[in-house]
Amino acid sequence: MFYNKLLLIPLIILLLLAGTNRNDERISEPSARADSTRLKKAMASFKLEPGLRIELIAAEPLVVDPVALAFDEKRRMYVVEDRGYPDPAEGGSPTTLGRIALLEDKDGDGKYDHRSEFATGLTYPNGLLVWKGGVFVTCAPDIYYMKDTDGDGVADIRQVVLTGFSNKQTAQIRVSHPTLGLDGKVYVTSGLNSGEVRSPLYPDRPAVSFAPADGRFDPETFEFETTGGRSQFGLTFDAYGRRFGCSNRHPVRQIVLEPWHLRRNPYLLFTETIENVSKVEAEAAVFPISGAITSADFIPRLIGLSHTGTFTSASGVMMYNGTGLTAAHRGNVFICESAQNLVQRQIVSPKGVSFQSELPYKGREFLSSTDEWFRPVFLQHGPEGALYIADMHRKVIDHPSYVPEEARGGLDFESGKTDGRIYRVIRESFKDKSPVGLASFGSVKQLVSALQSPEEWERQTAHRLLLENRDQAAVPFLKQAVISSKFPESRLRALWILESYKASDPKTLQVALADKDAGVREQAVLLAGNAYSSHPELLSFLTAAAHDPAARVRFTSALVLGSVEGSRATSALCSIAARDGADRWVRAAVLSGIGNRLPEFLAAFRAQPKPDPVAFSAVMQDLGQLFGNGASFADCRILLKDMIENHGDYGWRISTTLGLAEGVSRRTGLPSSEDGILFSLLGENAQVSEKQQLNKFITEVASRAGNPALGTRSRISATALLGYTPFDKSLKVLQKLMDARNPAELQLETVSALARLGDVRGGVYLTQKNIWSNYTPRVKSAVIAAMVSSPAFINVLFGTIEKQVISAAEISSMDRQRLMKNKDEAISARAQELFRELEGGGRMKVYQDYRSILTSTADAKSGKAVFTRACSACHTYAGSGGKVGPDLTGVRNQPADALLLHILVPNYEVLPAYQAVSVETNDGRSLSGWLMAESDNSLTLKTAFGTQESILRKNIKTLSNSGLSLMPEGLEQTMTRDELAQLIAFLKAGS
Repeated sequence: MFYNKLLLIPLIILLLLAGTNRNDERISEPSARADSTRLKKAMASFKLEPGLRIELIAAEPLVVDPVALAFDEKRRMYVVEDRGYPDPAEGGSPTTLGRIALLEDKDGDGKYDHRSEFATGLTYPNGLLVWKGGVFVTCAPDIYYMKDTDGDGVADIRQVVLTGFSNKQTAQIRVSHPTLGLDGKVYVTSGLNSGEVRSPLYPDRPAVSFAPADGRFDPETFEFETTGGRSQFGLTFDAYGRRFGCSNRHPVRQIVLEPWHLRRNPYLLFTETIENVSKVEAEAAVFPISGAITSADFIPRLIGLSHTGTFTSASGVMMYNGTGLTAAHRGNVFICESAQNLVQRQIVSPKGVSFQSELPYKGREFLSSTDEWFRPVFLQHGPEGALYIADMHRKVIDHPSYVPEEARGGLDFESGKTDGRIYRVIRESFKDKSPVGLASFGSVKQLVSALQSPEEWERQTAHRLLLENRDQAAVPFLKQAVISSKFPESRLRALWILESYKASDPKTLQVALADKDAGVREQAVLLAGNAYSSHPELLSFLTAAAHDPAARVRFTSALVLGSVEGSRATSALCSIAARDGADRWVRAAVLSGIGNRLPEFLAAFRAQPKPDPVAFSAVMQDLGQLFGNGASFADCRILLKDMIENHGDYGWRISTTLGLAEGVSRRTGLPSSEDGILFSLLGENAQVSEKQQLNKFITEVASRAGNPALGTRSRISATALLGYTPFDKSLKVLQKLMDARNPAELQLETVSALARLGDVRGGVYLTQKNIWSNYTPRVKSAVIAAMVSSPAFINVLFGTIEKQVISAAEISSMDRQRLMKNKDEAISARAQELFRELEGGGRMKVYQDYRSILTSTADAKSGKAVFTRACSACHTYAGSGGKVGPDLTGVRNQPADALLLHILVPNYEVLPAYQAVSVETNDGRSLSGWLMAESDNSLTLKTAFGTQESILRKNIKTLSNSGLSLMPEGLEQTMTRDELAQLIAFLKAGS
């Protein structure tokens, strides 16, 4: 969020900061004039994109600690002031310094000059939305509605409309950003937090309990539900109603799917709802000019999160669609980065059914400042089309909870608590217009006219006012706007307002479904889907949308048709899948809607003329998995027979059979066979000819897996399928596939196949001394994970450790403890004997013993080879390596002592995102990794060797989170002291 989770700076830097001459009048001066020296210096500190200018709109004492703002129809500005931030670091009573200010421009010069104390006595308010003459205010655990009914500028209505949003964590990660969607719902971010939300106005309504997830509520009924996405402090819609959020190191994220889509099909193993539109984490570059220290780089517990020159506190994300900048800025996304005193601009473009964003230039920012007190946290459209910026203006923006207690005394969390600025950015040629407000618009005709303005603020405000009054007299004007409005944004807003009025009709929807703008057609498909049950004649338009030239329209039609029964809808879904099924989001959209019609969909999909080969193969594999997860064994058997008897391309037949085997293998109730799951599914009563066909099919699968002339993707699918075939038929080719001359991805899949086969001989082969030393770090890591996770391999693993083929230190602490606590007493006893020294609690002693290496001179170049051998399987450095653990590119600013500590004591502090989760499945598998994503039906783990494992919740036997790292302890046993010193020198060299 904007209050960046940062800041432990070495003592020398603390002293330097403490000595910085920052003009104490900022703290002591009770007020500030627009022509004051300090404000002039602040304005002079800005570096802005050429062709634009920045203007100061309000400053202290008129506004203090602004974190959000919104304009009403009178152009009055409501401002949220989080004056109490930061809240107590270690608990304690919250302050009640938070306020809502109401600012007015009395003389009409565009600058605000009058303040009313609209609301006081709040804890940590952080967002607001204008509604019906008042405002909704987010202030966890509550969302308030406040309104001034007597015109004195002070709210005399102050009502909690929703409560139960978690406020147990710091004030920087709480519900925020109430934003009105096209559908008339108010969307909020979770702040990465959970809740048990209810409305005090409806005490009989059950509470909505949820893990961290964004949400929305009806502003009339206050019914709350969770949505896709987990945003921190930032939420925005683009011109066509698509929703975007952000979190500290993820500047722009699109919410592509919603939980109600995924919930339709309980057999679908897809958990994601968010696509990263921007570059993230170590690749999310920023270009500050303030010289501000990226303080996270000095926090040992954030050692794995590279922050230097990258986003560390992305917030206030906003899709700009106004007129006050230039035409080139429309549709761009802007993001605040308060820790490094800048606002970044990114250009957004389509990427499949989602989007991607890129910097318009490098080496500079849209807006940056040399002033380290400039803390932009929030962006908003303004009445003139300007881009408004809320500057919280603090010396330290970080929260003390994220600073070790011993360092807090060196940081000034108080300076700036009497300051605050609001700016607007406009093009240099901009000329102020006469103040335009919508309060004087007395008729619905005038409001619908304003809805068709070229200016986004006027469109937004007119939309809100039309929703508030719901005057049916507006309906004919709205229908005409759908037909004739110049701007597509206006046409789609008119469409959605008609929907809110319950005044949509097939004729108007048909006009919109044929709109020349794809964004309007996309929204029209959603609305036609809502109207379909009452107007079934719209089905032909919905199915036609499946063939629309725009990918987003086709994608939206898939979401809608998934809730429509009948062969026409099924056929249209098949058409979309055959054309766009290579895109994972499209596959998820299509397959989410076919849970109750798998055989029908399969038959129709197979009949598609000239499908895209990659799409066809990907969809068939997922279909096979859906059958395996949820179809009857009889239907699964029919599918298997079809695949082995079919004379079509082996590529998609193998993909489908693989998905089927994966799904069926997770279920119980199928008679077992010593020849594997495929022969089990074929059945004991299978004809001899059918068994022969299956054997022939398996022979071809093995041949394709071992054929270097085929593409790696095809060989990987074939290799994966060998994991469900008779061991004796597959071992020879699997052994050849472990040759180091094969691609790493193929070797990794071979390890997984051998683990699935579960034959002791496979484990023995993988750990033979003569080949163990030939494994790359990634492959070695995969083999260890397989040995730990497969019950048949555990004793083989113990034997190789006793023979010193594998070092006990190469097994992660979490896995060592899991083995030591195994329910099988023999396994537990043997594990305790092998791991006693490593798990004896003496890691800090090892760290103390090794500190002497820090005083020696070490060769950083030699350390690169050590990193490649010992670390690259899981960690990336300078773009190379695995992506299991944190990227280590930016750790060069870490003290060498901290690096040594985290290498030798990896469980000293483990970031929650990298804490290992252990899952035992009903079919006997044991998996471990960190949780990537989860849905109502399933969850996805990232394993220690970089693969993803999705598990249906109904197939989980046990799940535990140890709080430990996937990284093994005892890494020093795999290298000499000199090599460890070289590794640290390499990590600190920064290249």
